[in-house]
Amino acid sequence: MTNAREFISSCLMDAAKAIEKARKAGLSIKYKGRNDKATSADLASESLIAGRIRKEYPGAKILSEESYAQKDLWHDLLFVIDPIDGTHNFIQGLPVYGISLALYSSGKPVAGGTYMIPQKELFYAEKGRDATLNGRRIRVSGTRRLEDFFLLSDSRLHMVEEEGKLGQMVRLEGMSQHTRFIGATIYEMCYVAFGIADASLHFRIKPYDFAACAFIAEKAGAKVSDFEGRPWSLSTQRFLASNGKQHSRILEVLNGN
Repeated sequence: MTNAREFISSCLMDAAKAIEKARKAGLSIKYKGRNDKATSADLASESLIAGRIRKEYPGAKILSEESYAQKDLWHDLLFVIDPIDGTHNFIQGLPVYGISLALYSSGKPVAGGTYMIPQKELFYAEKGRDATLNGRRIRVSGTRRLEDFFLLSDSRLHMVEEEGKLGQMVRLEGMSQHTRFIGATIYEMCYVAFGIADASLHFRIKPYDFAACAFIAEKAGAKVSDFEGRPWSLSTQRFLASNGKQHSRILEVLNGN
């Protein structure tokens, strides 16, 4: 059995090659719903990573966006895969997409990595160690004032509205420096970890969206919680990740205070 860092890193890098090969061969697109698509590249990435897991960790369970609907999130060995985060960006040719792979044990993160393919950025974290970007330690920003905050989100506006939070998001945008919606959870949370952004907000996300990047952000010093300020887990659906300086205030605004 290889160590977690070597295994996750090699899976991500090789999956990136599989994605590029599938793109060059001509993408086929599967429509799972009105705003939900999967491509032949998603399936190629997932197949490669899942095959590696079955070989190196034969007793492990797999949860993935496309083909592995694992319901036991608290298994003693669980890999969580997002074969392409930002599939819509990928299809449109917008260079904001990547791959995510995390290892959990009994519901707790052990290791996680994300690879932003266009930027060649490999973020990684594991239990007992600091988060890194391409092998170098990273930390959250030191921004203190909310009016100086750069906020990110990947949520569609209709989801924000359906959650009853559209007015609160508009208010937060007015209270901060900038708010950007870029459509890939791994970018938003990892860029909080790297200090590019000061906070990221997420509505209705799935475990494969955040399993690696929420852990990476936390290991870089971020405060990560649900919208009620409670600790996050694989069953959390609404996230705030921030540098911690205005976390409570952002939660107050989100909750209408």
